[in-house]
Amino acid sequence: MTNSKLIAYLGPPGTYSYQAVTQYFGKTPAGHYEYVPLNTIADCFTAVQDGTAAYVVVPFANSSNGPVKFTYDLLLKTSPRPSIVGDTNVKVVHYVLAAPATLQRIKQSGEDAVRTVYSHPQVWGQCTRYLAAHFPNAARTSVDSTAYAATLTASERNAVAIASIAAADIANVKVYAAEVQDNQDNYTRFLVMQRYVEGTERTELDLSVDRELLGS
Repeated sequence: MTNSKLIAYLGPPGTYSYQAVTQYFGKTPAGHYEYVPLNTIADCFTAVQDGTAAYVVVPFANSSNGPVKFTYDLLLKTSPRPSIVGDTNVKVVHYVLAAPATLQRIKQSGEDAVRTVYSHPQVWGQCTRYLAAHFPNAARTSVDSTAYAATLTASERNAVAIASIAAADIANVKVYAAEVQDNQDNYTRFLVMQRYVEGTERTELDLSVDRELLGS
């Protein structure tokens, strides 16, 4: 077992993964543990496999548009696969965020002033109706996290992001529209994983995830 006191998640702070990690472990983790944001889901897998992190929290599946492909692929390919020791469901509420200058341009010229929408690729399938109605001609640019999407919009005048309200505060951008997800009961399931120790018996949660991965 690792001696690490780090709990890693898909960062930066303000992501839904950050909400998941604080929901599961608490705002301040016990036992002298420390939260550390990583850039990608792959980085999270590497951190737990090499012992850099004691635990990692990664998105697994969304109630509106199914599996998180990056996580599924890594769970299938990584050997030995990390042990799944817990899970938590986070209610996902999406906001359209923009810099003040962009909001002013929308007010003056309408929503066609928006040329780019930034978000995590998992978000597009959760906000199809809103995007079709409000930004049908804007380019959809996928980035590694919703929080990073919010950060990008802070310095642009013709772009918006779809992200959490927490990301708005961190990136210092404003809310243009709230609760833009298609399904108001929109949840993402996150897995809590630690490094697999050879010879350890898999938990029932572990085995149930195996069944989901294999489609049984």
